[in-house]
Order: sequence, then structure tokens, then C-alpha cells
Amino acid sequence: MSAPKDLVGRLSRRRCPGAFANLGGRPPTTNRNAPPLRRWKATWEALSAALTGGRPAAGSEDSFDPVQAAIVTTQIKRAKPLLPALEREEFDLDWPRLSFPIGDQELEVFFQFVHADSDGFLKMYRLKTARIKEGEEFVSAPEEIATVVSDPRFPGSLEAYEIRTADGEMIRLEMEPTRAKETLTQLESDYQTMVGADPDDIHPGSHCSMCDVADLCRTFPAIDPSMETVAPDRRRRLPSAYRLMLSKSRLEDMDLCQRRAAWRAWFSIPADLDHQARETSPGLAVGSRFHRLMADALLSDDPGSYFLGDPEMEPLYLQHQNLPCAVPVRVRATEFPLGFTVRFRVDGHSVSVVSYGLADAVGREPDGTPAAIDHKTGLSGGSNPHETEIYALGALLRFPNSPAVATHIHHLAAGRDPVCERVAWERDRIGEVASRLGSLAGAAARWDPLDATSPPFRVGEWCGTCPFEQRCISYR
Repeated sequence: MSAPKDLVGRLSRRRCPGAFANLGGRPPTTNRNAPPLRRWKATWEALSAALTGGRPAAGSEDSFDPVQAAIVTTQIKRAKPLLPALEREEFDLDWPRLSFPIGDQELEVFFQFVHADSDGFLKMYRLKTARIKEGEEFVSAPEEIATVVSDPRFPGSLEAYEIRTADGEMIRLEMEPTRAKETLTQLESDYQTMVGADPDDIHPGSHCSMCDVADLCRTFPAIDPSMETVAPDRRRRLPSAYRLMLSKSRLEDMDLCQRRAAWRAWFSIPADLDHQARETSPGLAVGSRFHRLMADALLSDDPGSYFLGDPEMEPLYLQHQNLPCAVPVRVRATEFPLGFTVRFRVDGHSVSVVSYGLADAVGREPDGTPAAIDHKTGLSGGSNPHETEIYALGALLRFPNSPAVATHIHHLAAGRDPVCERVAWERDRIGEVASRLGSLAGAAARWDPLDATSPPFRVGEWCGTCPFEQRCISYR
């Protein structure tokens, strides 16, 4: 049985009973050398040595390529000033933890060290090397913070902190007691729902891109690496040593520069410090909000209520209502993942590559043809060159009895006429597309997962918009 920890931090585990059941019933792809985890361990080894006056474990930073070694060094420099003063206080580095009962299990929240003063007041510290996600306050999951707040010693003789090396801050973990109780009650409810989950009860959605068993799930049908037959491989799937998730955006990056794609998809290299300001776009925020609203509106009996009266959203919705689509689509699901999995054997280990896109909506045309829909709200009207290809191939694999599928790209923007761009994809003519996408997956599988300098780079005009431009120039 999976412990409640499996429900914390990843929405995929709470939105998909099948994923939760599979996590508890068999080991997923290990990703045993995932770069962020390796960097976290090296950073913690250096900090624990600083607390104890010892030396970091031999080979911790030396095992990294130059790109990742520099990141670890920066993380350590940011974190050291945040450590408590090394005087007479006591430090406990024996993996201190707090726990809270959930059903017949416990939710355990681990801390890296405890600092106890002479009065017995405890301060517990968690090392967090990841950046805070947009719209969130802490790196720690709400359920973990709720566990801290629920401890009877909090706040009388216990405090808990995040040491955030990504931005050089130390933030106290806090939450209103009422919210903490509600958070843990919801976790208890989710856990009881998931305890008897059926491995076949799969709920596809946006959470699939974060799932630990994506490469083993029917949401992304397996296909033979040769790509000679565009049909699902029915053989039993086995966990791989590494799993790469290549979104449609990363597939686009692959066309430009493999290093750019690899640094995003696998190595999680931080963007250049000045890149975010250069990339900010008001139109991007409008488009993101419209997509979020459409995900609910298209499945509602009153979709207009989500937009009417909103000066930014209403014009886009009215354009959607006036789309000149020659073939309508009856929507059955929104934010639906479409793609495929290919398993390669590289240098003695197995690599599973999941190539996918998240369609804004899927459904069927009047004659039963499966269709994928994507909304474009930008003025440029441009689209990802592999976007419709991944939707088409993914749909043909999910519906193996359909002779064809269709893609609909809806171009919406204030000040121009709406356009519905429909393309029909016939199964017997998809071979070239499958081969092209398969070759990109194969190229990704050949990256050295321990060396961020191994993916080949390609210099061009796209470098000016690359989030890693300055760091990449330093390591060519």
C-alpha cells in the first residue's frame, strides 16, 4: 500500500487513481540520477560539513560536469550565510522529522537539521534547491506545512524553515491552524479514496506530464523504436533506468538546439538571471488565463458565464463563438494529453522517452472522427511545427481502429477575424511524421544523463531568445 507521501506534492497522484495504484504496486522508472536530486545531495553534503566542521563527502561536486558543478557551487554560496551561527548551539543532522497520522499510515516530513538553543527551543530546517512555482508561497507542499503547524510544540517551542538556495532566502513555514486542519482532512479523504484504487482507472489530464509512471501508462501508447508500424506495442512495459518527458515545446527546441531542449527537459538548468524580464509578455498572461477558463467552460452547460463581462476574456470568447469551422467538434474532454512512448537501449541501460502535447480539447466530429483542438490567442498566428503532428500521432495510437483523425487550430485575437485551421490525418500516411518524431525521441535518448555538456548545441538566431544563452556560451 502506498503511504500518504505518494499523494503529496504531485497532482498526478491525486487526480489519477490508476497512477497512484501503479506507484504502490510496482517500482516506476527510477531516474536514479535525476540532476536536480544529485545537485541537492551535493549541496546538502557541503552544508552539513559546514555545520559539523567536517569535509564534504569525497567526489560529491567532482562527479558533476562543469555546468552542474557551477550550479552547485552557487547554491552553496547562497545557502551558507543562511545557516545559524556556529557557537555553542547544538545541531542534530540525524534526519529529524515530524509526522501526522493519515488513515493507517503516517505522513512524514523530513528536515535536514535541527538547531536547539539552550532553552530547548527547536528550529528545524529544510533545504530546498528548487525555485518556487508561480502563484505559490513555499516550495514545501501545503500538506507538509500543515503537518508542521499541527505539531503540539508549534509555535510555542518549535519553528520550521525553508533554506531556499535558488534565491538565497530563508522563509519560516507558517499556515493558519484552520487551513492546516482542512488541508490534512482533505489529504485523509483523498487517501481513503485512493486506498482501493484500480490500476486501470486512468484519468488523463494536465497532471500526466508530471506522473512518475507516464512511460508505463496507456495514456501514452508504446510504439516500436523503428517506427515502421504506427500501432501500439502491446507487449508488457517494464520500468527503465531513465525517463525523459519531451513536451511539444521541447520537441520544437530539438529542431533548433538539442542542448536547449536537454537543459529544460532533463537537466533542469536554471535560466539566465536576466532572461525572465526579457521574456515577459502581457499577451502571454492573457492567453494563459483564457486557456484556463476554456478548460472548464467547454465542459459547462453555460460556457459564456466564464467570460461575459470580462474586458479581456469576452472578446476572445465571442471570437470563439464565431469560428468558421466547416466541421464542428463535440468536445468530450479538455487539457487532454496526446503522445507516445518509445523505449531505447543506450550504452547498456534503457531509456524511455515520452513525447507529448496537451490538447486544449478533444472530441469527435459528426462522422465519429477523433479530433484534437488547440486555441491560439497570439497575434502572430504562428504554431509549433510539431504541435499538430504530436496530436495526430497520439490520437491515432489511442484510437487504433480509426482510419483518420483531425486537428483543429483555432486562431483567436482581438482585431482580426477568427480562423479554424483543420487538417485531416490518415493512418496510412502518418509514417513519415512518426519517423520524424521518433528520430527526435531517439536523439534525446542518446544524451548522457550525467553530463549537461553532452547534448550538441547549434548556434543561430534562436540563441537570442534562449533562456540559457549566457551560460551556454561559457561552456561551448
